Amino acid sequence: EEQKDEDDHKNWCDNEMSKTNASKINKEEKIVELDLKLDEAKASVKLLTTAIQEADDAIAKLAAFMDEATEVRNAGKKENKAAIKDAKQAQDAIAQAVVVLEQFYKESGSIDKAFFLQARNAEPVQLSDKPSTWESSYSGVADPKQQPEGIITVLEKVSSDFSQMEADTKAQEVTDEKNYQEEMKTSKIEKARREKESEMKTQEKHRVSDKIASLEKSKKHTKEELGAVEQYLKDLSPACLEGDSTYEDRKSARVAEIEALKEAQVILADANDKPAPAPTALLLHSAATVQRPGLPAPSKAAAAKHLRAVRK
Repeated sequence: EEQKDEDDHKNWCDNEMSKTNASKINKEEKIVELDLKLDEAKASVKLLTTAIQEADDAIAKLAAFMDEATEVRNAGKKENKAAIKDAKQAQDAIAQAVVVLEQFYKESGSIDKAFFLQARNAEPVQLSDKPSTWESSYSGVADPKQQPEGIITVLEKVSSDFSQMEADTKAQEVTDEKNYQEEMKTSKIEKARREKESEMKTQEKHRVSDKIASLEKSKKHTKEELGAVEQYLKDLSPACLEGDSTYEDRKSARVAEIEALKEAQVILADANDKPAPAPTALLLHSAATVQRPGLPAPSKAAAAKHLRAVRK
């Protein structure tokens, strides 16, 4: 019966130790796995943070560029508008002056109308680039007979220059506006793309951050479970591992004791020429000497002496 109890205890210890050690290994492996996932998630958050910052910086630069380009365009548009207005006003003023001069010379009778018609169709007067002085005589324009032709030709040339300036300014305005609109379109598309990128990466960062929090919680719980498992292993040690002798030692000692008792039984039966008592009875009477855990097995001589004492 005692051996059966010992065997049952041994089986229970083996089973508990096996399950607990397996659970300990499982918890340790799970913690290692969680650490790897945490490292990966934290690295991902770091990369996302950098990408978000880069996208936000690009958005700020695009916004600043668009503001500056708009400011420059508005200033250019204002200048072009003023230049076109001035050119038109100059042309109108010159046209009015030509009309007044032509009317004056026609009414004065110094030059007939036929001359005006001929003069209007004549080649422009070529003026000297550098007149010597204002006091010196001047041919062509200073000549009274050539005065209408000369002054009108000069005014018409100036008017033509203003007309060309107006046309150039208008053309430049069209080009500037076209370039501005193209830059704005490209910048708006890139800015929208960057804003979407920043938004999506921010959402991804929040998702990964939530995952990190969940992994940290799971790791904490697993470490608590591992601590409980390790404590249970310590609690099992006194009952299953510690002691003066092992289960195998105690079992061997018990087998040796039974063999000694059987031998003593035979000796007593031969000495008295009587039927030997049943082994069970002998075992019951010798219960006091049956080995307990941590005690050495009794010798055969000691067992025989004990049986003789029982017989007397």
